[in-house]
Amino acid sequence: MKKILCSVIAAIILFATVAVCIPAATAIDGFYTTAELLDIKEHIENDADMDKYATAQGACTDGRYAYFAVQQNGTTILKYDMRSWKLVDSKQYGSVLGHANDMTYNPTRNLILVANNGPEYNVLTGIDPDTLEIRGAATIKLDIYSIAYNPDRDIYVVGISGGYKFAFLNNRFKVIKKFKGVETVYTRQGGDCDEDYIYFAQSGGDNAVVIYDYDGKYVDIISLGNDDEVENIFHVGKSFYTTMHYYGNSVHRLGLSDSTQIRFNVYYDKGEGYGEMKPTSVHYGERTPLRANSFTRAEYFFGGWRARRSADGKYLGYRKFGRTSEWLNKEDVYEYALYDDGESVAETVKFGSVTMSPFWIRENYEIRYDPGGAEGWMPDATVGYYDKYVIPENGFEMSGYVFAGFTAYRDYDGKTYGFRRNAQVPEWLYDEDLFKPVEFRPGQSIQRMTYDGTVVLKPVFRFAYTFNEDNTTLLEYIGIDETVNIPNRSGQLHTIATGAFKDNAIFTEITVPETVERMEPESISNCSLLRKVTFRDNFPDDYAIDAVTDCDSPAICVDYGGRAYTLGYAAGKTDAQIMLLNAGSLRLALSEGQQNTE
Repeated sequence: MKKILCSVIAAIILFATVAVCIPAATAIDGFYTTAELLDIKEHIENDADMDKYATAQGACTDGRYAYFAVQQNGTTILKYDMRSWKLVDSKQYGSVLGHANDMTYNPTRNLILVANNGPEYNVLTGIDPDTLEIRGAATIKLDIYSIAYNPDRDIYVVGISGGYKFAFLNNRFKVIKKFKGVETVYTRQGGDCDEDYIYFAQSGGDNAVVIYDYDGKYVDIISLGNDDEVENIFHVGKSFYTTMHYYGNSVHRLGLSDSTQIRFNVYYDKGEGYGEMKPTSVHYGERTPLRANSFTRAEYFFGGWRARRSADGKYLGYRKFGRTSEWLNKEDVYEYALYDDGESVAETVKFGSVTMSPFWIRENYEIRYDPGGAEGWMPDATVGYYDKYVIPENGFEMSGYVFAGFTAYRDYDGKTYGFRRNAQVPEWLYDEDLFKPVEFRPGQSIQRMTYDGTVVLKPVFRFAYTFNEDNTTLLEYIGIDETVNIPNRSGQLHTIATGAFKDNAIFTEITVPETVERMEPESISNCSLLRKVTFRDNFPDDYAIDAVTDCDSPAICVDYGGRAYTLGYAAGKTDAQIMLLNAGSLRLALSEGQQNTE
C-alpha cells in the first residue's frame, strides 16, 4: 500500500491490508431459515393470551442438548435433545436468575453460566446441565448483558451493558481486555463465539448478527431477514441457532458452511476515467489480490487505488503527524493511503463495501516562473512526470537584494515544498505546517513534482545588507550591484563595521550616507574594482586611516550640496592629503569653498 503526502514528490510504498465488507442488505448464501428447522412452539406454549412462557431470553448448548431460558412469572430453563428436539427436562427458578438474558456452557467445568442481567447486571449464576440445579453464583466487576465461552482460548466474551463495548474475562472472571465495539441501530441481545469469530445477536428491524475477530476488529454484519425479535445465538459446528420472540417463541438454524463463509466486496469506480471493472469478492481473512486496473484516462496514467467505504463515506488515510492509516472524514485526511495494483486485501470494515477509485497522475505537468516583486522573465516549461528537469540560470533581479534560489509551490493542493520544524527530510506542506521552504538552485534537477496542474517556482531574494539588531551598525554586504548606495536605515545607521565590505570583485563605487559617524579599520578591504568612495554631505568624525585597504587607491570624495570634494586616496597619499582625511580639515575646506577634483 502506498502512503502519499496528499501528493508528495515520490509515493512512499507501505504494505498493509485494507478493511472492507459487503453491505448488510446483501444475502449470504447458507444463512437461512426454513419450515423444516426447529420450531419449538409446541413445547414452549405461547399463544396470544401468553398463559405460560411468554418471552424467550438466553440460550446455549453443550453440543448434545440445547438450553433455553424463558420468562413468565420468573425464569424457567427448558432442556431439549437436539437430535429429536424433544423436551427432556425443565426447571423453574422464580426470580433468582433475574432476566437470564444470556447463557453459555463451559465444558471444562461442565457448567452452564447464566448472565442474570437486570436487576443484578454483574452476577453470574452457575447451573448444573445434568440436573438443572444451581451450583453457585459469582459477582464480576462489569455489568454485562451477554456471555460466551471459548474453550480453546479458555476465556469468556461478555457484552458490556449500556453500549456496544465487549470484553474478555479469564477463567476466574477477571477482565483481560476491553474493546470499543461498533455502534449499530440494533438492540443488544445474546452472544456467542467459536475458534475464529465473536458473534452478537442484535434485534430490531430485520435483526442482525454482528461479527468480530479476536483482535476486536469488526468483521461483518449479517441481516437475519426476520422481523421477530432475536434473543440469543449459539452454535454446534457450523450450524448457528437463534431464538426469535414475538407472540410465540421459535428457534431458527443459520447455516454457515466453509463454502459460504463471511465475505465482502471490493468495488471499482472509474472516477474521471473510462471503462468497467467487476467487483472483487473476498473471503474474510483470506488475502485476495485487487483486480488489475483496466480504467483509462487520456493524458493520465494509473498511480494506485484510493479507498473509500460506503457506510460513512470515510477514506483510508493518515491524520497530520499520523503514523498508521485509519478511516477518516475527508476534511481530516492529511495524507491518503494508496493501494498498489494487485495488492492483496483480507479484512473488513463496518457496514458496507469499500470502493477503490483510481488515483490519476498526469503524464506531463507545467512549470511556471513567478517573479514576485523582482524584475525579469523566465520561460515556462512542460515536463514529463518521470523526467528530470534542470533548473536554468536565474533571470530575475532586484536592486539591493541577492538571489538565493527558487521556492516551489503547486496549485494541485496549495502546498509548498519544505521542512517541518526539526525535520530532516523535506515534503509538501500546507503553510501552517511549513517551517522553512526548500530553495532550489540553478543547475539542480527535479522530477515528479506534482500529480496534476502546475508547479510555480518563485525567486527568493535576500537583502544585500546585514545590520545589527538596532540598525546602528552595518555588519556585512553580500550584494552584486556595481554601484552601492548604503541605506541609512531611517537615519539610525552610524557605524560601518570592520569587514562590512570585503573580498568583492563586483562594485566600483560606494556611497556612504550622511548619518555615518564612524568607519572602523578595514571596513572596506580587498575590493579589487573599487574606484571611488563618496560620503554624502558629511565626513565621519571617527574615520580610521586604514578604513579602506587593498582597494587599488580609490578616490575619497564628499558630495556636499552637489559639489564634489576630493580628499585624497586611501593608498599612496601625500602628507597633505592625509591631513585632509579628518573632520576638522574637511569642515575647514568646505567653509573656505575649496573644491578638489581628481
